[in-house]
Amino acid sequence: MDFCFELFAHVTKFFNFKVVLLGKYNAQDLPPGYEYYVRYTKDLEYIKLVVAEGKVQGALLIGETDLEETFENLILNQLDISQFGENILDPNIAIDDYFD
Repeated sequence: MDFCFELFAHVTKFFNFKVVLLGKYNAQDLPPGYEYYVRYTKDLEYIKLVVAEGKVQGALLIGETDLEETFENLILNQLDISQFGENILDPNIAIDDYFD
């Protein structure tokens, strides 16, 4: 059987934290000029987005963020998020209402 995946995704647990890797979560094969957006809440969550030319290319999610589907959609749809910048990770903004 031949399988074609639209997006790299991996989910596991590490030290009892849920770990989700999406797309080019470590900026693999991206040309220079990409940015990392990071949100960290001690003992709760760590979120890293890889953004190139205003579009999400990858994500690393640690903890119960409930943002997997939202970031998967942003990666697949290649929506321009440059108007939000790092504010896209503001915990007071329900981004899943906008992009899910």
